[in-house]
Amino acid sequence: MSVLLGVPAVRGSGVVAVFAAASVAGLLFGPVFGVGALLLPVGATVLPSLAVTLWLRSREAWRAVAAVVAGLAGLLVALRANPSAVLAGVTDSWRLALQTTWPALPEPEVVVFVPLLVLAASVFGVELLLRLRAPLVSLLPSLGVVALSQAYAAASGAPAILAAVVFAACGAVIVARGIPWAAVALGVVGAVALGAVSSGPALSLRTDEFAPLATPRVASPLDELPSRLADPSKPVFEYTSSARVDRWPIAVLDEFDGVNWTPGGELRRMGAGLPPVVESPSSRSAEVRLLESLGRPWLPSQTWPATVEGVDALVDPARGTLLSEADVSSYTLTWWEPQVDPTSLMGKAIDPSAPGGKAGVGTAPASVHALANAAVQEMRSSFRTAMVLEKYMRDNYELVTTGDLPVGHGWPQLERFLTVEKRGTREQFAAAYVAMARLLGIPARLVVGFAGPDSGSVVRNGDALAWPEVAVAGVGWVALDPTGSARVSSASNGLSAVTEEARSQLPPVEDMVSPDLPAAPEDVAPTTRVPWALALWLLVVPAVGWLPAVPVLVGVRSWRRRRSGTVADAWAEVRDRLRRHGVAVTPAMTVRDAATAARPVVDPPTADALSGLATAVDATMWSGAPVDARAQAWAAVRAVRAGLARRPWKARLRAAFRY
Repeated sequence: MSVLLGVPAVRGSGVVAVFAAASVAGLLFGPVFGVGALLLPVGATVLPSLAVTLWLRSREAWRAVAAVVAGLAGLLVALRANPSAVLAGVTDSWRLALQTTWPALPEPEVVVFVPLLVLAASVFGVELLLRLRAPLVSLLPSLGVVALSQAYAAASGAPAILAAVVFAACGAVIVARGIPWAAVALGVVGAVALGAVSSGPALSLRTDEFAPLATPRVASPLDELPSRLADPSKPVFEYTSSARVDRWPIAVLDEFDGVNWTPGGELRRMGAGLPPVVESPSSRSAEVRLLESLGRPWLPSQTWPATVEGVDALVDPARGTLLSEADVSSYTLTWWEPQVDPTSLMGKAIDPSAPGGKAGVGTAPASVHALANAAVQEMRSSFRTAMVLEKYMRDNYELVTTGDLPVGHGWPQLERFLTVEKRGTREQFAAAYVAMARLLGIPARLVVGFAGPDSGSVVRNGDALAWPEVAVAGVGWVALDPTGSARVSSASNGLSAVTEEARSQLPPVEDMVSPDLPAAPEDVAPTTRVPWALALWLLVVPAVGWLPAVPVLVGVRSWRRRRSGTVADAWAEVRDRLRRHGVAVTPAMTVRDAATAARPVVDPPTADALSGLATAVDATMWSGAPVDARAQAWAAVRAVRAGLARRPWKARLRAAFRY
């Protein structure tokens, strides 16, 4: 103990261990930036600072200041940053990392707070090591960095275990002088403790940190559709890709209050990339060149963007929306697309967990609700049901593109479109479809963007449109076309082409039987069905429920007897326990009679305990004197319980379920 609490010698191994522990703590930010991206800034900060600390370890007055200066110099060289960037890292970089998709790009203004934390923990830890009488206190700054890293993103699996072992080894080196067994013990305890901390879920630091949008007012692309269609030949952007792109989403509108459609979700700064979240993804890319402003900050995007190069973009990861508040001329977009065949797509279920898909619809008119149910003939919600609703709108409504166009996409306009006029614009088709789909329990959202031109790569105002999308399990958001006017090129190999082929395989509605409501012949009289499920439930539940109920009831009964603590309750407890183990004990038996009957079942010490209980019962009931034998009686009960616990496991198992 004196070694652990004494002032340690100024040894290089202890100093190195403190720096190593702080470095490991900094590398636990790996889920945020990637471990490889952190090696250079952390290493360039730690190594010069460590060298200066070892050189000046006996110069208390200059040691800390020189170590900080050396670490900052190495950091500036590694990041090729100026001092102002490092200063910004002290105040802003930790928040920028929280506002960015992970893994974040290791840009100086974002990553610099990690090596700064490592430097501070290293220098402060060394000073604690060399100045205090408790060497383990030198690890507290590094533990603070560990706690902060786990509040960003909790490590798990092999990285967490490796970090825990290395961190514990550093602690063992610090305190291991002269007592190797203490080093081993500290290493084990530290690894287990740090592993437990690192295996937990991330805290909520990132929950409320999103990238703010400085633009005070953003025009809705849905409101701009009429003006764009009024000047159809005006070019908007062009793209270069290996294959035609069917659609270019601009904005996802999934919030509807009955009057206005607005975008939901939160924005983040685009980091190094977004991982695929769909089954069997493939990667596509295109270079986009803007020919006019879309109305800052909107950018043409795709449903599942992977990377964006050439622009400092904001992204809504759950919706694929891209925005930029800077002037943009061109950028390269890479995105993910699911690979699915038409037959599989038609058999897919919906995905009710898709963000925004089950948002509200305001106060829906009863007529629209009835219309939606009639359109799908009360079918259960699935992708096939979504296709049936699309076909219903294609067959019963007319798209208007010229002349006096109806306007508006709130409930008054949508109800008139669906129940009276039955002719409307693309935005009304899309809005009405999404609203009815949600009334049917199908997750859906409204998207505004552009269709890819049939020929060429220039996208014009005339290609602007709105369309609905439904969430499909394992596939993601699938675009539909209730107007029947979308152009799907034969050269396309994307999800739009797969959806078009699945649409052609859709059988007539009258041939599809809902899994929930099977059609019954009208000439067959209804019969009374036996509720077999209920009958089975009434038979199985009592039988199965009795198994856990018996030990619970026995435990409650024993607790009540122990609480009373009388000799009579002690004898009753022993009598019931012997019965559960197969001893034929009757109410007329004395304790000695029960002991005689139990000898073939229990071992000799248990039989002796029964004799002790008999003595206590006799003293209480027959002595005539005020004798308190409760302690002796319950001591005998405990001895009997211990003896019965030594019986074979099969006998104990049978006794556990006997009442």
